[in-house]
Amino acid sequence: MISNKKITKQVILFTLLTGLLLLSACSRSEATPTTDPALIFTQAAETVAAGLTQTAASLPSATPTATLPPTNTPEPTQAVSPTSADTPTLTIPPTATRPSVADRADFVTQSPLDGTVMYPEQPFTLTWTVKNTGTTTWTTAYQVRFFLGDATLRFGASDIRFPKEVKPNENVDLVLNMKAPAKAGDYRTIWVLTNADGQNFFTLTLDIKVSGSAPTPTLTVAPATNTPPPAPTETETPSPTP
Repeated sequence: MISNKKITKQVILFTLLTGLLLLSACSRSEATPTTDPALIFTQAAETVAAGLTQTAASLPSATPTATLPPTNTPEPTQAVSPTSADTPTLTIPPTATRPSVADRADFVTQSPLDGTVMYPEQPFTLTWTVKNTGTTTWTTAYQVRFFLGDATLRFGASDIRFPKEVKPNENVDLVLNMKAPAKAGDYRTIWVLTNADGQNFFTLTLDIKVSGSAPTPTLTVAPATNTPPPAPTETETPSPTP
């Protein structure tokens, strides 16, 4: 059995421990006071408001902008399309047109050919054959005329007239007596066909090459023959008649 003393000691010890716990709880409640949530929100709002006030005070004051009075801008005018009476008429002067020539020709052939090599001052005969491809008849009033260059490029030839009438689609031979230039080189002579009105309607050319020197003429001597002269013949004298 448990004695009364021992029970009494346990009760006293339990009572002391309970008292110590109560004292400790009281001291903690006094050291950490309870904070009202509404009070905390109010203090935070006042702190933010004070910060905003201080920031606004530190910023420079706004500069007032001057408002300019409106200018008298003219309203855009609507473009008016000119009427036929307002449109100026341009008078274009007539252009100077060259009179058309009904004469036409085509080259057929020539002799000598382009590129022929000749010796200096070599005489030759140039023949151009051309065809009448126009609608007119070439008369003997038509000419072959020297066209371009100095006298050297004439090759010693003179202007000539057509040798006959040439109807459309017919050919004609135009012949000039020429002579090659005296100096070596490449030469071109240029001539034109001219109608009876003096209008040029076709161009003819010849290219030759002059090279070397004129050949030296050689004399051919016939060989001598030792042919004896014919023997004299005896003539009988007729006897006198008695």
